[in-house]
Amino acid sequence: MADGDSNKIELALLGLQSAHVIGGLERDFVLHRTFEAPDPFAALRAVGPRIRGAISHGMAGISRAQIAVMPRLEICAIHGVGLETSDLAACRERGIVVTIASVLYDDVADLAIALALAACRRVAEGDRYVRSGKWLEARMGLGRKLTGMRAGIVGLGRIGMEIARRLEGFKTTIGYADPIRRDVAYRHYPDAVALARDSDIVFLAAAGAPKGAGQPLVGRPIIDALGPRGIFVNIARGWLVDEPALIAALAEKRLGAAGLDVFYDEPAVPDRLLRLDNVVMTPHVASATEETAKAMGDNVVGNLVSWFAGRGALTPVT
Repeated sequence: MADGDSNKIELALLGLQSAHVIGGLERDFVLHRTFEAPDPFAALRAVGPRIRGAISHGMAGISRAQIAVMPRLEICAIHGVGLETSDLAACRERGIVVTIASVLYDDVADLAIALALAACRRVAEGDRYVRSGKWLEARMGLGRKLTGMRAGIVGLGRIGMEIARRLEGFKTTIGYADPIRRDVAYRHYPDAVALARDSDIVFLAAAGAPKGAGQPLVGRPIIDALGPRGIFVNIARGWLVDEPALIAALAEKRLGAAGLDVFYDEPAVPDRLLRLDNVVMTPHVASATEETAKAMGDNVVGNLVSWFAGRGALTPVT
């Protein structure tokens, strides 16, 4: 540490951050990029006693083990809204504030609709059809009409609500499955299977357990309830879906189509899924717009600056 940095508060980067975040913090703080080390935990343990703030993202989170080696930790700013990889109980026990960058809901909902339209109207398949010259030989087959569909949303939180508002513009009939019954005009279903049975298209927008913990929220019963004309869209987490069951249903035409932004073992996508024409995929980019990337970075920096200036966190969840 340089002499000029000796009085600066030290922060640990537990996951990759944008240049915008780094630039916004390094003027006022000392940053330790522990996630870049060959052994990230060993690197964190080495500086842990000096760390007062941490920065992570939704896929990396913060663990109990990491918290244990940072005895002075006061705040962890998450670049995102996913909390399933963070040990919130451990944070509460220690009185550590966790913040999220709650500025991405519009973008995620926008991509959900984009995937729905792409799956219904076979947009990606149509692009391949034109590029390959097949249009010179014959017209492509028919797609499906999103307008007027029966739409189901699994998880009617902030993102689910934004998806629903956009679906209203498509004159859809909207239902939802959520443990919390919302004060909305949409029909509430007791479970996702019943919802899927009454839906032409289902969006997964729910939070869930960490990867490897518990059963997937969407498994074969829901997929089968959607049926051979049904469409499934996932902008939540890949591990919340029984991916082998989904792939089998798409390959066997027991499910009509899917739009997927997330995968179980991303960025590794199963070869069998890559070969299917009735699925459109994006590389986990639901919140990845220039505008929202800047807003999320500003949120992360703002939370840390405000906290250490004694004004409290801007968007705390603990």
